[in-house]
Amino acid sequence: MKTRQPPQKSVPRQWNGWPRRAVLRRSGAALTVLLLVSCLRAADAPSPDKAKLSAIPVFTRAEMAADLEHLTVRLKRAWAYAEDKRAFLGVDIDSLHAAAMRQLEEVHDADGFYFVVEKYIGGLMDGHASVRPGHESPGLSTPRRWPFALARLDGHFYVKRLDDGHAPLRPGDEILSVNGVSLRDRFETALARSTGSTPAGRESRALGTMRREAEKQISIKAARADGSSFTCDLETLPRDATEEPIRWNKLEGDVGYLRLPSFAQDMKVWEEGGRNATSLQAALEAKKTALRAAFTNLRDTRALILDLRGNGGGSDALGHFLAHCLCDTTAHPVYYTLATRISEDLLPLPGFAHYKTAPESARSQRSPIQLLPEKGIQRYPGKLVVLMDEACFSACDCFLNYLSVAAPKTVFVGRTNGAGAGAPRPLVTLPHSKMVVTFCIMQVWNLNDQLIESRPIEPTVPVKWTRDDLIQGRDPDLETALRHL
Repeated sequence: MKTRQPPQKSVPRQWNGWPRRAVLRRSGAALTVLLLVSCLRAADAPSPDKAKLSAIPVFTRAEMAADLEHLTVRLKRAWAYAEDKRAFLGVDIDSLHAAAMRQLEEVHDADGFYFVVEKYIGGLMDGHASVRPGHESPGLSTPRRWPFALARLDGHFYVKRLDDGHAPLRPGDEILSVNGVSLRDRFETALARSTGSTPAGRESRALGTMRREAEKQISIKAARADGSSFTCDLETLPRDATEEPIRWNKLEGDVGYLRLPSFAQDMKVWEEGGRNATSLQAALEAKKTALRAAFTNLRDTRALILDLRGNGGGSDALGHFLAHCLCDTTAHPVYYTLATRISEDLLPLPGFAHYKTAPESARSQRSPIQLLPEKGIQRYPGKLVVLMDEACFSACDCFLNYLSVAAPKTVFVGRTNGAGAGAPRPLVTLPHSKMVVTFCIMQVWNLNDQLIESRPIEPTVPVKWTRDDLIQGRDPDLETALRHL
């Protein structure tokens, strides 16, 4: 089964009208978004204790303009996808710069300027790009989260999952407003400040950003499927970094199920080991052990459903390990190829100084990345179905691309992946605001010689969720996979 990927063209790709609509949103809605930010601050006003933090810095317009110019010059010089994003998605750095400059008329402090830069970076359509503020502020502190997850279906926002059993909300309830601000306004504000390599990926990030909260209690207005509406106050939950564990089981019909929520290594082990190749393998050992146990338990099943939904990536080394479990890696020993965008901004960073003396040919060549060897792995012999969605990203995208070529009979169920690859680095520090901007410094190609960035894999069997699925507690992705098998 061959997966379908969009061809690489020189003309801008129209993601359902995305480039044109995005430009209109960025230019026509600039003032609206700034007003919404003010509205959100009013609705989520910080507590008196937070207000005691140091005063928010104030920059002159000339200082902010200088920071934007500093950023624009370096994006054009050092961003790996500057030319490709312009040709493929219509991303215009100069237009983003001009839009940010126009917004300076409405900016009065460092918080407001941070939001402007976030919008600028969001417009790059680089899901690995990010902005770290150069100051502390209660307006940027969101240590808590809403006690429910959202699904956006046909422009409406529904409760997808309750994280703490909070009554009276139920899955399938439509959330109309939080603290008096409509969900649509909150979403547009979050979307403008979110990054993503595809429109769907960016929207998925915005749904997560919307859940971040400063206060311990929120006021909800919601509606049931029968049309009745109600209000309630809910306690928010602390934001924590607890990761969902790897899990597996056998389903009816002799089908195995394996859930892998992340490719991330144990950061503590990696940091304490010196952030090198040896410590990386040690930091992945717990997940490798779990995966070995899973495949031992599921080896005799006739088919396997690999659930990668929401897998935001982590380490490619775990992708290599999983490839050995599922693919003929002897026939396909290269995982992907990559090329580094060499610039004067990159050379000072650790690991790139050798390019200073490298010949020009070495600066521009593409390098094949071989799979890391693994011992004692037997390849799974049954059929394979992969569940994926727009929240699959980074190392997960690289694995999906490898799998689509090295295991061509794989059936992909769900929605297009987030399609992001490119080795992000914190390359720019703005001179006045001290914000640190991260973006991709490498381009990555799959085994079909196609760029992975912004080129999502089309599902073999697309699935669209409905409100009734949420109300009834169904998982249409899993049900579709089981029917296909």
